[in-house]
Amino acid sequence: MTLAQRLLLAIGVLTIATTVSLALGLREAWRSTEEAAFQAAFQVTAGRLRGELGRQAATLPALVEPLCRHDPTIDGALVDLRAGALDPGRRLALSLRVPELMRAFSFDELWLVTGRGEVLGAGHDEALTGKRDPELGRRIATSAPTRAHLRRDGNAPALETHCRTERGTEAVGLIAARRLDSLLADLQPAGVTLSLGQPRPNQNELVESLAVPELGGLIVYATQSRVPLHRALQRLDATILAMGSVTFGAALMLAFLLARGLARPIVKLSEQAREVVHGEPRPVQGRGGRELRELASSFNQAIADLVALRKRLAATERIAARREIARRVAHEIKNPLAPIRTAVETLRRLRARDDPAFDEYFDEATRTVLDEVTRISNIVSEFTRFARLPPPNPAPIDLAATVRQVVGLHTTEGVPITLTTETVPVVTADRDQVVQVTTNLVQNALEACRSQPNARVEVELRPFDAERVALRVRDNGPGVAPEMLDRLFEPYATTKTTGTGLGLAIVQRIVVEHGGEISYRGRPAGGAEFEVMLPIAGPTLLPEAPNPSSAEPRG
Repeated sequence: MTLAQRLLLAIGVLTIATTVSLALGLREAWRSTEEAAFQAAFQVTAGRLRGELGRQAATLPALVEPLCRHDPTIDGALVDLRAGALDPGRRLALSLRVPELMRAFSFDELWLVTGRGEVLGAGHDEALTGKRDPELGRRIATSAPTRAHLRRDGNAPALETHCRTERGTEAVGLIAARRLDSLLADLQPAGVTLSLGQPRPNQNELVESLAVPELGGLIVYATQSRVPLHRALQRLDATILAMGSVTFGAALMLAFLLARGLARPIVKLSEQAREVVHGEPRPVQGRGGRELRELASSFNQAIADLVALRKRLAATERIAARREIARRVAHEIKNPLAPIRTAVETLRRLRARDDPAFDEYFDEATRTVLDEVTRISNIVSEFTRFARLPPPNPAPIDLAATVRQVVGLHTTEGVPITLTTETVPVVTADRDQVVQVTTNLVQNALEACRSQPNARVEVELRPFDAERVALRVRDNGPGVAPEMLDRLFEPYATTKTTGTGLGLAIVQRIVVEHGGEISYRGRPAGGAEFEVMLPIAGPTLLPEAPNPSSAEPRG
């Protein structure tokens, strides 16, 4: 992520966080205030409802009692009942009078009954007129109560009271009731719903339970919707969102302008530094703030010091390389000189004394001399090839296709070779030298495991990280002897009876000059594994490539 993108992201996140924090704080404060006001208003309404229910329970008997004492209908019914004059006509008149009284006093139920439970009139249900119910007689047997009581029988709880008038053995009474559901419907204010059953929990409703001690602890539930409050909060959220969007857009525009002004000189400096790393060292120019100019100056000084150091290092390495070449060539040539000298001295002795065996030994001696001379020539040629290995000529290559081609050339060696590849990017490298590295590693693996009963070689190519790819060659041979691990990549370090011991040294030099690394590890099940790390961007072009002949071996 670039600096400009980070700056944009940081300012964007900061703007969003600040806006959201302020919005949430403002919203919560406003919601708390409105909720408190809402609760207070609801508590006032609930208190009024509780008082009204108590008042209804207290005033209902005051409406019924005067009817028993003063209403002519009651007195006439009692006189007719004592005189035995309740004929059908009189009963019809009484049954019609009861509904009128019920409507006049806004009762939901009104019964006119005798002391024996005979219904003379039922304002709420005419079908009950003329029927006898001893329970009704018992309900008016007592004197009129001073308060209404709660009747819970049936499907509709009601406030009920009664009055009674008696003369001698006959009695007539009124039973009046107001059903609670209709009473609550009359009492509930706008926006509030009253019910006897406890409502289900709902976040969109505010519920208050109202206990009415005057009605034997009856609990009425008052419910008020929070929807108006939520709608107001939604309008507030919409306003905050609109303001936050405008603020966020303005902040992004300002951040973009600021980031472009800050990032442009940094990007330019980075491009110059990248050219220095991958090309010829030259001073970079810092533009922008004082910090960037100081950074450019420090970078230029570091590059100058690095170039001078590399030149001194290259000269030192060349001197060390010449000494090492001289020492190893002398050591390797010294071995074949011994049999050559012996053969020549023997020929001279035989010739000096005219020994008959001279002719017979001549052929053997000259063959020995020629073989050892050929050996010396091979040593010199191989070491010359190693010492004169050209620097890499990098170009974009398809590494997977290159490795697949090398593996294909060795599939006829009699040892199974498996190739595992993943999608790798195009790599900048010297194709011929990559082929040489892969060939040497594959041939070494084939030679190491050829004598095993289940010999096999595995080649794997996959991305290692965003900047490197990994090439691994494994075999199930005996592995590298422990005493050879420290000298694995040295020239002429080998335990083979054939070869010069320069293969891994050449491989290491190619890999190092490509800016990569090569390492060896033993496999737990037996065998060897060589891993080559190559940079995707290719080798760094130095003013003078260091001579890897003096590089420390990697194990």
